[in-house]
Amino acid sequence: MKEIKNPLVANIDRSNGNIEISIAKKYSETEEAMYKSYMSVCAMDDKALVDTTDMDKKATMAACGVQYDKMRAMMNEVGKGGLTEKQKKLPPALQKAILKKMKEDGKLPKEEEEEAEAKLLSKDDQKKKEVAPQDDMKVVKNPKKDA
Repeated sequence: MKEIKNPLVANIDRSNGNIEISIAKKYSETEEAMYKSYMSVCAMDDKALVDTTDMDKKATMAACGVQYDKMRAMMNEVGKGGLTEKQKKLPPALQKAILKKMKEDGKLPKEEEEEAEAKLLSKDDQKKKEVAPQDDMKVVKNPKKDA
């Protein structure tokens, strides 16, 4: 799949007989990562964020872009301790992107960021209690009687 790019927005000002055209990226640098993450999740999973079943690539990207604009305000909300309840229902990749944006914008203290990221990790990814070999062994006093 080709790289997802931040869309461009053109503004045309026709005042005082002059025409002024400006072209700029639609999303800021901090929001761009969240946009790209959203678009990749949306494009890969037909029913994750918007139903794109039976759509070609161009229609899928258009539908995902429209849905992103609808969900943008919710994804930019800052909840106490990290993510809001609505944001917690999003796929993990998007939750990580939202947390990253909050951190870059200075809206998430370091302690809250670590706590929120720890909640995102699956059970397999979380740090496990290390067990020393001797703690995991069974002591057999008389091997012939116990066998």
